[in-house]
Amino acid sequence: MFVDEATIEVKGGEGGDGSVAFRREKYMPHGGPSGGDGGDGGHVILKVHPHVKTLLDFSRHRHYKGERGRHGEGGRRKGNDGASVTLNVPIGTQVFDAATGALLTDLLVPGQTFIAAQGGIGGRGNTRFVSSARQAPRFSEKGSHGEERTLKLTLKVLADVALIGLPNAGKSTLIAAISAARPKIADYPFTTLVPNLGAVRLDTETQFIVADIPGLIRGAHRGAGLGHQFLKHIERAPVFIHLLDATQAQGEHGGTMLWRNFMSLNRELKLWKDELLERPQLVAINKLDAISADEAALQEITHLKQRLQARGCEVFEISAATSEGLQPLLWRVWELVKEARESLEHEEVPPPVEVTRVSVDKPFVIKEIARYADGMSEWEVEGGSLQRLVERFDMENYEAVLHLHRLLERQGVLNQLKETGVRHGDLVHVGKVAFAFEE
Repeated sequence: MFVDEATIEVKGGEGGDGSVAFRREKYMPHGGPSGGDGGDGGHVILKVHPHVKTLLDFSRHRHYKGERGRHGEGGRRKGNDGASVTLNVPIGTQVFDAATGALLTDLLVPGQTFIAAQGGIGGRGNTRFVSSARQAPRFSEKGSHGEERTLKLTLKVLADVALIGLPNAGKSTLIAAISAARPKIADYPFTTLVPNLGAVRLDTETQFIVADIPGLIRGAHRGAGLGHQFLKHIERAPVFIHLLDATQAQGEHGGTMLWRNFMSLNRELKLWKDELLERPQLVAINKLDAISADEAALQEITHLKQRLQARGCEVFEISAATSEGLQPLLWRVWELVKEARESLEHEEVPPPVEVTRVSVDKPFVIKEIARYADGMSEWEVEGGSLQRLVERFDMENYEAVLHLHRLLERQGVLNQLKETGVRHGDLVHVGKVAFAFEE
């Protein structure tokens, strides 16, 4: 089953807590602190796998979480890092932030990876908090929370050539004739509901990938006939083969009908994305074998061909069923594909850069959320970095609270709380932590 869209929820593993421990060795009564750091939480990683062709697995399983880091131990032993979860995705997968709609990455190369959710950082053990004024700290840091978010995955197939046309134009028959692809073929519209990929090999040195795009109809750019799902798959193809059904030339004004069909589909391409009309588009009039005895229909095809050529189109008369006329078409396609590949090779590609995502936090905001008759108030402080700092310390541990108090004082947080109106004894909420404010 082909699935080209999925929404998943990913969460990095929690960081392990740092340890509070002291050396207890014979002849060393004052051995000092020996608590090790906690291990980092595991990531959730997306990785391009060439053999994966669909997002089906993600429609069945939506939640993925990295393993938690192990807690630190005595003897300065660091906890093991949590195992990361690697999810294989197809070539051409785009990853969006479901909340903002922002494109996070476009996965195009086999083996390419993207950290979808970063694991939390392990907390520091009490060994890390030794100072000249604090020789035996009895507190440590908790591990930080892993990154958590909802992602939308969208697959856009990668192909050198896209076969486009109205339903029942013979696209599936053509791709079956020129490649090893075996799509479902039947004599009714919308037989093909998912893109089919086929590799065309003209000789040992000449190969390109063709995508059979399901039939497009009027209003496809607005989603008619599953248009949105189909149109997105042609966006990456640099060359189009536009298939027309020659049997529609039979009957009165048949050639005019084919011309209207051609113009209608190009209008849909333009309304979807303007730049699609700038790409090379070869016109292949298919099913000529079915009208070989119909002189009137053949005459209509001749007039249509002249009309298309006057518009600047390259036109090929073919029969996918009998393979008539396919070789000239395919060799011309190869010339255009080769030009497109050479054009990409000549583009300036910036050197690969190792990018680390940095969370940019807004300045923290202080809000009064309740006021009582005795004059006391409750306050809420919002700010990612401050919240992460506060949540890493045990508010039941007096030494940890003193250390956190010094950090907040050094960063100017306490002064800002006073200036905002927070008074001694007021309750202050920072994330999941609440504490009484003391001057």
